[in-house]
Amino acid sequence: MNDFLKNYLRTLLMLIVFIVGVGLVIVGQKDIGAPGLGLMLLGLAMLITLLWLYNRKYK
Repeated sequence: MNDFLKNYLRTLLMLIVFIVGVGLVIVGQKDIGAPGLGLMLLGLAMLITLLWLYNRKYK
């Protein structure tokens, strides 16, 4: 597997995780109570993990 394909697949995977994370935050906001809070925290954890992965290579 060449570097271009690896970077493309990694970027695609990160984009999918980003969309799912934002979606979880939006869906969790509509639900009131512990389940909604859990969904929002899971989405937030996904977004923070993406930020950590992105910033790790620029350290």
